[in-house]
Amino acid sequence: MSGTEQGGTKGLKFSMTRLMVTILVVLVIAFVAFRVGMQQVPQDDSSRTKKIFGLDKPHTTMLAKIYSDVDGDKVADPPVEEARWVDPQALLFSYVAAPNSEAYEKAWQPLVDHLAEVTGKPVQYVRFGSARDQMLALREGRLHVTAVNTGNVPEAVSLHGFVPVASPANVEGNHGYTMRIIVPADSEIKAPADLTGRNIAFTDPGSNSGCKAPMVLLMSDFGLDPDGDYHFVFSRGHEQSIAGIVEGKYEAAAVASDMLSRALARGDIKESDVRSIYESERFPSAAIGYVYNLKPELADKVREALLGFKVQDSSITEELAEGVVGFSAVSYKDDWALVRRIDSNVTPATKNGG
Repeated sequence: MSGTEQGGTKGLKFSMTRLMVTILVVLVIAFVAFRVGMQQVPQDDSSRTKKIFGLDKPHTTMLAKIYSDVDGDKVADPPVEEARWVDPQALLFSYVAAPNSEAYEKAWQPLVDHLAEVTGKPVQYVRFGSARDQMLALREGRLHVTAVNTGNVPEAVSLHGFVPVASPANVEGNHGYTMRIIVPADSEIKAPADLTGRNIAFTDPGSNSGCKAPMVLLMSDFGLDPDGDYHFVFSRGHEQSIAGIVEGKYEAAAVASDMLSRALARGDIKESDVRSIYESERFPSAAIGYVYNLKPELADKVREALLGFKVQDSSITEELAEGVVGFSAVSYKDDWALVRRIDSNVTPATKNGG
């Protein structure tokens, strides 16, 4: 090998050595900076989670000032001025907003047909991938009749002019569900107080029974702070939470009682697989209703159509809880009192269950 080649090889080795040393120094500096930074940042931000979920201060469920409520039912009255009434050529209808809302369109066609028959107007199904889009459409007049998830009803009513008419009900006319905290059947967790230091599965941040209600109730009734007393993860669905309990993936999970009943009825789980350590008061199911400024005569026909619709023997049964046969009338003032108290972060009365 020539001297030039040897010199080039040595130079290359020296350059590689310098590069490796430089990288090592940079990594060391970065690690030290990270450790120093971590020491300077408080490790226990006792309000971080509560701020994210709005639990650090009460939320108002008062009607927006653009609405009136002469009869005191906490729902917007129809406008007094006829010029503000909405009498569309076609009614725009949507079920609860969801990413897979195209499946809902097919399932809810029987109700679309029934609405058209009773109101005498064409009814068009419109899709919404998120509750935010659904609410905005309701407020802007791009949605006339719709169904809203339980936890979103107070916002829909107070800010967007939604008038709840009915909820899915069984043959006795009963509607609603409870929130349950479940654990594996052989768990040593016996009561909510035993959840300290444990991992709890919530469904998703927008769920009433799967997230907001258990967070508030655990905090207000049992003094369990989500910012330190327990750890939580999101399963992304009630079915996933239930399956996670059976599989031993989660130590505890908050789920809706009707979803638990469905899983049992389908044979996904056995009663001996899980145990309930807490059960809340009853929540109403999703509300179906119309926008407040529909022409009163049209609004009356929509109400008639919703309350007279029979769910059984239609494709809609697959989208609702077992035993639902139709819709029963609801009172937003009474039936959503618990949901509003949770939104206001006020301790509600509860019952504990085994």
